[in-house]
Amino acid sequence: MVNQEHFDDWFERMARLAKEDPEAFEKERLALIEETISQAPPENQEKLRKFQWRIDMERKRAKTPLGACIKLYDMLLDMVYGEGGFLESLQTLKNILTDVKEGRTPTLPSEPEARAKIIPFPADKAKKH
Repeated sequence: MVNQEHFDDWFERMARLAKEDPEAFEKERLALIEETISQAPPENQEKLRKFQWRIDMERKRAKTPLGACIKLYDMLLDMVYGEGGFLESLQTLKNILTDVKEGRTPTLPSEPEARAKIIPFPADKAKKH
């Protein structure tokens, strides 16, 4: 576990680096991200890389650093509180465990209904091209 004083020193160094040498800061930021993802179990690494890509794209799309922070904050809130989010998953698990504990067959959540109509691609047009 990292102690607070060590973290504060690291944070100050990174903040100074971001102001004085943005390229070096970005290089170190990417190295820290890669190191963190590499320490995760192999079966989680691909998902973490995809999540990091999504974070990076939101940062690029934002017009300001504050805009990026707000967008990432909203994204994380949705992951926790939104439909299919962390809290909903915990509630589902709690319900399943309660069913098992009380001797009932657990009821698993159903798949969400499709939100879009699937339109078939005309086969004859595909053959012409």
